[in-house]
Amino acid sequence: MSFAHGKSTTVLLDAKDLSAFLNAADFSVDVDTADTTTFSATWKTALVGQQVAKAEFGGLYDPTDTTFVDTIGDEYSLLGGVLTVAPAGAAAIGDRCRLMSIASTAYTESSPVGGVVMIKWSVLASAAVGFGDILHPLAEDTNTTTGADKDDTSPTSTGWLAHLHVTAVDGGSWVVKLQDAATTDWVDVSGGAFASLSAAGTERLLSATTTSDLRRHVRYVATRTGGSVGDGLTFALGYARNR
Repeated sequence: MSFAHGKSTTVLLDAKDLSAFLNAADFSVDVDTADTTTFSATWKTALVGQQVAKAEFGGLYDPTDTTFVDTIGDEYSLLGGVLTVAPAGAAAIGDRCRLMSIASTAYTESSPVGGVVMIKWSVLASAAVGFGDILHPLAEDTNTTTGADKDDTSPTSTGWLAHLHVTAVDGGSWVVKLQDAATTDWVDVSGGAFASLSAAGTERLLSATTTSDLRRHVRYVATRTGGSVGDGLTFALGYARNR
């Protein structure tokens, strides 16, 4: 049994790493129920309704940085911001993460006379949540790169989703794509190529169907077109098999 300390929690929203601003993160998934219990029943019964996922964050206000507030301010709609939360950190391939398409629902600032100015931020998922893994921690790759093999021990036919967070591009245009393999027979995952980027950006990909295959082994390929030798791409990548 292995437990984790919360100090390494990573929070990525669109093209921004928000971790340095935050000191608390709470994530929850709930299912609505409608009571169908009748007279003389020994146990309550219910019908399952809609699912809902929420996240609450707390942190510190920095008046010299406008990108934090601007980034979360862009998500006050159900168009879907791309949010990845790794509750024990996202420092290595295989670190667990939660993948959410979100709308911001509340943002508050608190200014106590005897303390630090604090912030609170709340979000609501606008689509299915992925319980997945980090495939590339937030770091820079230079030139075209093929990622390491992530062995998930077995294939699935339940669909998948993936999040790409690009925080910086040195030069050229970059395409990041997913590949899978049964053993070493690597091929591109159908629908698994993110749109080409030449600047910071983000994207959430979904499999074409909820029965799409994803074979046992998964990796990424980041391909640069143009630019110069040594140009890099700073990004984080996470994916989830639908369960």
